[in-house]
Amino acid sequence: MTVTARSAATGFTRTEVSDAEGIYRLNALPVGIYDVTAELQGFASVSRKAIDVNVGQTQTVDFALRVAAVAETVNVTGASPLIEITASSVGAIVDPKRIETLPLNGRQFANLAATVPGVGLGFHTDPTKSTQYSPQINGGNGRNVNYQIDGGDNNDDTVGGLLQLYPLEAIQEFNFQTQRFKAEYGRSNGGVMNVVTKSGTNTPSGSVFEFFRDKSMNAESESEVLANSGKQDYRRNQFGGSFGGPIAKDRAHFFGAVERTQQDTTQVVDTAGLFPDKNGVFAVPYRENLVTAKVTANLNPAQYLSVRYGYNNNSQPYGAARFNTSDNWGDSTNKFNSINLNHNWVMGGAKLNEFIFQYADFSNFISSRSSAPNESFPNNVTIGANGNTPQTTQQHKYQFRDDFSWHVTGRGGLGHDIKVGANFINEPKLFITFNTGKGAVFYTHLTNDLAGPIRTVTISDGDSSANIPTKQFAGYVQDDWRASDRLTVNLGLRYDIVDGLQFDQSLNPNYVLVVNAAKAGKFNVLPAPVAEVLNHFAETPRNDKNNFQPRIGAVLDTKGDGKDVVRGGWGVYTDFGYTNSNVLFAAADASGHGFGNTFNVDNPTGIRNPDGTFFRVGQPLNNIAAQNQVTSVTTPLFGQWVDPLLQMPYQMQTNAGWSHELAADTVISIDFVDSLGRDLNVRQRLNQRTPGSLSNPRRVSAAIGTPLNPNAASNRPAISNGKSTYDALIFSARRRLSKGVDFTASYTLARAKSTIGSAVDQLNATNIVDPNNPFDNPVQNGPTTDTDARHRISLSAVFEIKGGFRVAPFYLFRTALPVAIIDGRDLNLDGERTDLPARAFAVDSFDAATGKTTIKDIGTCDTVNCGRGYMQQQLNVRVTKVFHLAGRANVEAIGEVFNLFNTVNPGTFLTTVTTSGTQDPTLLQPTTFSGDFRRPEQRVGQLGLRFTF
Repeated sequence: MTVTARSAATGFTRTEVSDAEGIYRLNALPVGIYDVTAELQGFASVSRKAIDVNVGQTQTVDFALRVAAVAETVNVTGASPLIEITASSVGAIVDPKRIETLPLNGRQFANLAATVPGVGLGFHTDPTKSTQYSPQINGGNGRNVNYQIDGGDNNDDTVGGLLQLYPLEAIQEFNFQTQRFKAEYGRSNGGVMNVVTKSGTNTPSGSVFEFFRDKSMNAESESEVLANSGKQDYRRNQFGGSFGGPIAKDRAHFFGAVERTQQDTTQVVDTAGLFPDKNGVFAVPYRENLVTAKVTANLNPAQYLSVRYGYNNNSQPYGAARFNTSDNWGDSTNKFNSINLNHNWVMGGAKLNEFIFQYADFSNFISSRSSAPNESFPNNVTIGANGNTPQTTQQHKYQFRDDFSWHVTGRGGLGHDIKVGANFINEPKLFITFNTGKGAVFYTHLTNDLAGPIRTVTISDGDSSANIPTKQFAGYVQDDWRASDRLTVNLGLRYDIVDGLQFDQSLNPNYVLVVNAAKAGKFNVLPAPVAEVLNHFAETPRNDKNNFQPRIGAVLDTKGDGKDVVRGGWGVYTDFGYTNSNVLFAAADASGHGFGNTFNVDNPTGIRNPDGTFFRVGQPLNNIAAQNQVTSVTTPLFGQWVDPLLQMPYQMQTNAGWSHELAADTVISIDFVDSLGRDLNVRQRLNQRTPGSLSNPRRVSAAIGTPLNPNAASNRPAISNGKSTYDALIFSARRRLSKGVDFTASYTLARAKSTIGSAVDQLNATNIVDPNNPFDNPVQNGPTTDTDARHRISLSAVFEIKGGFRVAPFYLFRTALPVAIIDGRDLNLDGERTDLPARAFAVDSFDAATGKTTIKDIGTCDTVNCGRGYMQQQLNVRVTKVFHLAGRANVEAIGEVFNLFNTVNPGTFLTTVTTSGTQDPTLLQPTTFSGDFRRPEQRVGQLGLRFTF
């Protein structure tokens, strides 16, 4: 039987001959809509029309042939099935219709990941990604997702997460595999977002759009309400367009898209009465440009080539928040470039070779607005120099990827679809500078009182930078075995190795001290969990080479008609430990050009002058110079070092699920997923004081016999002792557009825990609750603050209404996240105020008029993050009216409202229970709301026009 697929839009055609079992495979068809025809001598030709070919999915198209008395062709109509019957992974396709019709705040396509069952939505928490939404998977907050654009790596290797953004007009569709994906996908334990950009067609087509926001269409933000400032300036223009068409009909095509955002908003600053002269409303301008250009060519019936260029730059203030004065902000600029080449070649006999080359670069600079003294208070008010500026990040990355696949007939069943491949990423520049807060004096207040005691006084100096050139190697083999016409077994094995995270640390005096102490057995006097980790430093540094990742799954078509499918499996998934989670600061210390504390006075009960009075801001530092805890050195250091046995983080993932077709256009599914994270990269502080007395020595320094540099609790190694658990039960329903209605609905019941504290893929820099048992203590294994929402609901729909109207609502809900409440006193006298309180508290209710919460006692605080905040919900709606002009020309008039019901969603909260023995009245009071920088707005209206042809 000869099977031919042809795209009417591009003229792309691919033909294959089935094997003796009647199995055929048309490999690597570009995403699009195809007519598929089956022909066999003596039988009537059968043609299936309008078959959707999606990214990262295998579409099963069966043909029933009958004997033909005369030459005839049978045309079969009907949409592609919604249930994939050959893959056991968990995930979903987000297609062009949903990308173009659902309300997208900021037009970021990743927002639509929240329509995929089991996926939450948050913000990336790194300043270089201050406007990016992040999909939350398996207890992570988007940093552990592998983002692939046209098959190329689009990941930030410094802070994790999505690297470059693309115009929404350039996105064709994406496949988000959230769990248990095949061996061809790696570098992730949180999921794979496989994005395909648009290509041109034989018919010239394009779009022009403009979206506009103004304060007249908005509600007041909660910060504006509480400040009684009224609605402040708010204006946003987002405009651009796209155009594509033929270079040579049926042979070569081009496509391009551009988008610009000009946003002028404001931030209300409220210092809670501490600095009235610094209160006010301040401008928060944001600018972004996105450009994509792509050329595709059908070189011949067997070869297809695409080349795509992407550009992205943006600028915005850094650190704008309600309690941060404007001089405490910085200014961030980002610039991205990428070039992607993709070539696939069918060699006959269902053999396919796919080759990808990609170059990408990224640069970020965050400048400082002030070098004035910094003061921070327990109520989150901060003035003066910003402690995270200035800073610079740069990345240059070259990727070479090759995949080869073929079909083997029989061999125990209907056959095997086998795929092998290799991936090499060379990153010669993974660079960052460290001069943050240089020269400024930093004061930390113990109370919310200008005249109150000071906990710490620090000054930093030096000039430091680090380049961590890395190489990532990967290889895999995947066998999708059709054991029968109803059962497919997915078998895979992947191997990854990273070179470059173990570097020469001989210029780091701390590392040298620790190595010599480990070889001499000096750490054996410490508690066993601490000694075990520190004794690693007696070993010769080596790369993590044991990253073999077996994966097995199966999918059973229970009735053989594709309407009831049971799936499940197990696998190991290794991630790339992005450098900010482990080696970044240690690399700076190893460079020989340090940066760190040159002055550090720390007293948990308040720093005192020689006469016994409390030290105050503005008094001469000479008064407390004798208390300086930094040893006399020429080069200050961060005090960090890399475990010579550092491992890459991984998860063991298990899933089981069932999908049932209610009708040809409607499917319901139930999935259980379990993810056990191991070897998570952490940077926990091991040099705390021996509990019992503030006069006790710091543990690591005491064991060595020589003070570390600086002699403070900030000394910590990059190690791989983090653990996590994520379990979820996911119910979902999907209806493809039929009779004017399209919808997705999902409910997720989940639990996320880790020893890291925040999301399992976040930067870890927290103190240890129990210095005697910092790694395996159940108290340390608590819910994750960013992702442990017990219940999540996602509802989205598109309603086509007579008269050319379209209504598309998108609703998101989650229950309260954990809050890392602390007692506020150093109860165990280890030099750290991270002790757990006796009781746990949660927000009981919230009064939007006053911005205050009422709290309730919810029992004993027996783990970290034992507090709970407040639920969040938002309903966004888009209404579109389509005006047909002529031919293919249409104008869409668009009205959108984000947060239609103006729900006030408290974001973060004050976390100190007490500093004096009396419960702090500000406990669990909100510090950020919807409407503050980087958070979903209060009700915001948007008007738009989109012209397409």
